[in-house]
Amino acid sequence: MRTSSRREFLLCAGITVSSVAASSRLLGEAFSSGAIPTAPDKASINANSLKEDVLSDVRESASDPGAPRETMRGLMVDAGRVPESMAYYRRVIEFCADWQLNTLHFRIADDQGSALRFASVPDLLTHNNAFTPEELKGLAQYAKSHGVELLPELESFGHTGYITRSPAYAHLLDRSAQGSSEFTGVIPVNPETLQLFEKLYQEIATIFQSPHLHAGCDEVNWGGSALSRKALKAKTRAQIWAGYLNSLNQISESLGKQLIVWGDFVLHKEPEILSRLKKNIIIMDWNYWENSSAKIQETYLKIRANGSRAIGAPALIRYIWGPRAGSEQLRNIDAYAEAYLGSDDPSSLGVILTNWVPSRYIQNSLWDGFAYAAVAFNHGTAAAQNSGLRRFVERHYQSKWNETWDEAFHLMYDNAPYVDDRESSSWMGLRLPIPWSDDGALTALLKENVSPQNPFTRLRSLLVLLEPSVLENFSDFQAFALCVEYLENAFWREAIIIEHAASQPITRETAREVIQNIADRDQALKEALSRDWDKGRPADSTAKLEPLYGLAAKDQLLFQWRRAADYSASLANNPERFYQFLLKARSA
Repeated sequence: MRTSSRREFLLCAGITVSSVAASSRLLGEAFSSGAIPTAPDKASINANSLKEDVLSDVRESASDPGAPRETMRGLMVDAGRVPESMAYYRRVIEFCADWQLNTLHFRIADDQGSALRFASVPDLLTHNNAFTPEELKGLAQYAKSHGVELLPELESFGHTGYITRSPAYAHLLDRSAQGSSEFTGVIPVNPETLQLFEKLYQEIATIFQSPHLHAGCDEVNWGGSALSRKALKAKTRAQIWAGYLNSLNQISESLGKQLIVWGDFVLHKEPEILSRLKKNIIIMDWNYWENSSAKIQETYLKIRANGSRAIGAPALIRYIWGPRAGSEQLRNIDAYAEAYLGSDDPSSLGVILTNWVPSRYIQNSLWDGFAYAAVAFNHGTAAAQNSGLRRFVERHYQSKWNETWDEAFHLMYDNAPYVDDRESSSWMGLRLPIPWSDDGALTALLKENVSPQNPFTRLRSLLVLLEPSVLENFSDFQAFALCVEYLENAFWREAIIIEHAASQPITRETAREVIQNIADRDQALKEALSRDWDKGRPADSTAKLEPLYGLAAKDQLLFQWRRAADYSASLANNPERFYQFLLKARSA
């Protein structure tokens, strides 16, 4: 993976590049189920227009579970939430090849829509910037040419809004029997559900050469539909769950694919499902908040004892983080690497690093986290902790590691802000600020009257010192610096409001100057973030311009900042309103 280097950039400008001298040191710690409607048999599938030559090609590419295997080490891209550019996905593939990662897990669809324009089922809810089958087939071939398996995931139980939000399939929506829920699903006992996935799986099999097909099946609520309530009178939830997954597996098997499912329900929430599953179904074990390799290994051994195979799945960006993950998340990567790659146990197929919701972060600002995982997966957690980030700086940026780089990464990972919830309630770090963008949010900020530290000003100054030493992938360094600029401004715009609300006295002129300063900085950053988005994501992406279904303000960095910038501009145009806000805060 390579972009225009800083060296080339400077030479083109007629500037001689001199070496940058700096002291270097290692980074010490970088951080048989119950029966339900069964899947059609192979003859039925072949009769339904799947070309035999394509099926033959798929089967030839499918791995024999008894044959020698290469352990999976990979990354995940969440195209189902936010499709990004084909050039970016090719670059991720190149990165995988460069860093000895052999798998790219490609999420095709989610509640927000499908990133693939299915020819077989054209009336699904599809992203405006979705890819054609030919485009994704080309991407799969590009991955293969780089020694990378492009592993498709199609949500097949929960996260299926791409199906049930379409008027054509709204009748397949299931939900919790207790009423409203954050998660929903398709009706597992409706025969039409399996008929639909037969078509979708067939088309995926013609596009992706991977021997695997990931069916999702996590974070699902079901049981409230009339059909499900009726079925639950005769069978247990575990029987219906397992029967449905086994039927999906039957379709997958007939296409020469090995089925993968997420492990949250089958391992933790409803563990009685596991023993009812066909043993060839692969369980993808995710637990993003666990940093103990011993506890993760307990889960893996449970899968192995069942006669099943498993893939470990730590995370980088997940719901609790904003645009950057903290040190705790590196420990999660370490724990999975130790538990799943610490031996040659054939029941462990490897580890894939998940990374969720692209609109949460700035594209090209996370390569250091991917590189850390690659070092942990290939060389062990001790190597990752001792030198993972140094290796990244020296290989990716062609920069000499020194104490400034060390301090910069410590500041970034140790201060990454997070969402305050039950998991993080005891943490002592920074809470993730959601840029205030309306009267209610501004009023709440003034009432809270808490101004946290802002370590990102120091971090920005360090990046200014480091910038001349970056000789390769300079645009990636700029993306990282833009992320730091975003965080600094997010904390600054809260602190400046609280500071002036408490100042003596508050004058109209001061209020006008403050809100104008905020509006100017907001606008400049909005433009910078938008330019960065347009480089690697569609300029007309829904995630850039509108609220995405099922996501919160914290999940759409650029869109929320656009709202914030528009609001501060409106206050700058009417500074008297802002002045009155400050007065009310003083008198409250």
